[in-house]
Amino acid sequence: MDKKKNVIQFLGKNHPLSNFYEAHFDIDGIVYPTVEHYYQSEKCINIQDKIKITITKEAKDAKRLGRKVKCRKDWNLVKKRVMWKALNAKFSQNIGLKEYLLNTGDCYLIEKNKYDEYWGIGGGGGKNIMGRLLILLRRKYKNECKL
Repeated sequence: MDKKKNVIQFLGKNHPLSNFYEAHFDIDGIVYPTVEHYYQSEKCINIQDKIKITITKEAKDAKRLGRKVKCRKDWNLVKKRVMWKALNAKFSQNIGLKEYLLNTGDCYLIEKNKYDEYWGIGGGGGKNIMGRLLILLRRKYKNECKL
């Protein structure tokens, strides 16, 4: 974990903060291998598409399949809540990852995705919603520890 200038950048299947990082978790009785699998499957209107995404081996394949499905009409309204639910499940059900997130201290977390202006930093001016959600989740866990 590189804490240069109080910033931690992450991207890819080998980084614990990434959606592509394999860390199995259960939501509603279904086990997902990555956050990306859950997120992409929640877009689907068709149950067969949802199953196909859920059981695909790699997160990159789940993302690819998710780009081809017919999306729910309310997707843009709910996608941030869907991501929050997945992140909370991933970190709360994998204690080592929860500790990793807490150990990022007060560092600013940045998804270093140069192609995504919403979830990542894009070309430099992106919203970094993924990093912000992880910071909020870290704060939630810190507050739980204080109780």
